[in-house]
Amino acid sequence: MNFSLNKKISVGFSVLALVFLLFFYFFFLAQKIDLITADLGRHLKNGENILLRNFAVLSKNFYSYTYPDYPFINHHWGGGLIFFLIFKLGNFIGLHLFFIFLNLITFLIFFLAAKQESDFKIAFVLSFLLIPLIAERKELRPEVFSYFFSAIFFYLLLLYQKNQLKQRYLFLLPLAQIIWVNTHIYFFLGLFLILVFLLEELLKKNFLKAKNLLLIFCLSLIMSFFNPFGAKGVFYPFNIFKDYGYRVAENQSVWFLENYGLKNPNFFLFKISLIILWLSFIWLVVLNRRKLSFANLMLATGFSAMALLALRNFTLFGFFALPLTAANLKNSLAKWLTEKKQHRLTARLVAIIIFLVILIMFIPTYRHYWFSKNYAFGLGLAPGISEAANFLKKENVKGPIFNNYDIGSYLIYYLYPQEKVFVDNRPEAYPVDFFQNIYIPMQDNEMKWRQQDDLYHFNAIIFSYRDLTPWAQKFLIERVKDSQWAPVFADQYVIIFLKRNDLNQAIIEKYEIPKTQFIITKA
Repeated sequence: MNFSLNKKISVGFSVLALVFLLFFYFFFLAQKIDLITADLGRHLKNGENILLRNFAVLSKNFYSYTYPDYPFINHHWGGGLIFFLIFKLGNFIGLHLFFIFLNLITFLIFFLAAKQESDFKIAFVLSFLLIPLIAERKELRPEVFSYFFSAIFFYLLLLYQKNQLKQRYLFLLPLAQIIWVNTHIYFFLGLFLILVFLLEELLKKNFLKAKNLLLIFCLSLIMSFFNPFGAKGVFYPFNIFKDYGYRVAENQSVWFLENYGLKNPNFFLFKISLIILWLSFIWLVVLNRRKLSFANLMLATGFSAMALLALRNFTLFGFFALPLTAANLKNSLAKWLTEKKQHRLTARLVAIIIFLVILIMFIPTYRHYWFSKNYAFGLGLAPGISEAANFLKKENVKGPIFNNYDIGSYLIYYLYPQEKVFVDNRPEAYPVDFFQNIYIPMQDNEMKWRQQDDLYHFNAIIFSYRDLTPWAQKFLIERVKDSQWAPVFADQYVIIFLKRNDLNQAIIEKYEIPKTQFIITKA
């Protein structure tokens, strides 16, 4: 009777602990959407145009007037379509909830994998440590589908490896691959995961399992070709950066971003998590070498390298670090500690990690990053995010528009098809020469600006002035001084200038902001 009661109490505590972790993750994800710098507006417009059979959106620079026919591969078209369908049902709040739900399900799958590889306590303490890092990518992007499918592939392959899943269920993976290849460019991770588990079975000389996994790998590879671009779509992940003319922060390494002056507390957390992961491998080799998993080692190497190379991979690294570290810790402890001592050690680790994470959250840098006004807790759009677009529509502001890189998707969402943009945040959709010899120089050099103005006859400048690139800041200072341009709108996100001409005269007379209102500060 006492045993039964203790078991019920233990299960109850486990359920409460898991609910706590889900709410902890939810807290980071439920940050209001900043549509100004996000890609979401363009993804929604992609989905809408696909439903309208405007299939040029799949292969051309559809929204720009500078290079409207420039060829590129819209590798996340399916993600945009799903987002748009959810948006039509529930607007931005419904879409936000869908995004959060998919992230929570993904976390839950990785948590179950960590529990499968170790025990509940180890999975809990590592989750508590990693959740802030996992939540680094909280913006609504199609990459959430890659997180979800990575979890599905990894968990099913893990269960099959442990003889807890029948081989017929693996045929779900090629079917999932069809969706994955059309929703996000990281679809190749599905093939990578299958291949890693296949090689492990070969090393173990489990040839029957290896044969089954080879079949699943081949079927998944074939299914990858079921995309609008065929072979080009399959090999695109390895070619996308060949024509990248603009340096994007999310594609840079931690050390580059730190040297550039970007402050993000998750840089420190990533380094700590990376050290813990690889120390756990070293510890396992020293204490219980026979339990070293080739698959886990290859996965740790792959996802560590991805995270070291680019900030955008922090979330994937965090998800996989959870079960991989858990497995190493459990296998290390199993040989050298009794079960009772393991429980005591794990309980102490739980207490220490919880104390450290709570302490870290009170460090000013972390507190500012997580609780500043730029990260307002809630669902849907951030307050006032649509004001600039409402102004443009109300006053019927005409183009051609000159806009900066960051705000491109915002303008596509609100203004297309009435107006097209000068540029948007897809470096692969523009030639390298455009960024290097036109876009950046025309902000950094007044002569270049005059040349492009004479070429395109800009009527409006719409700028996200939180663009901290040196050329953007210099450009804004020059436009405030420029007598040919009148600032007519400014809020916490956007500034709008109109050219002094007959078309804009009435708007300028009504809304012009005195230039004395602008204060130029030195960084």
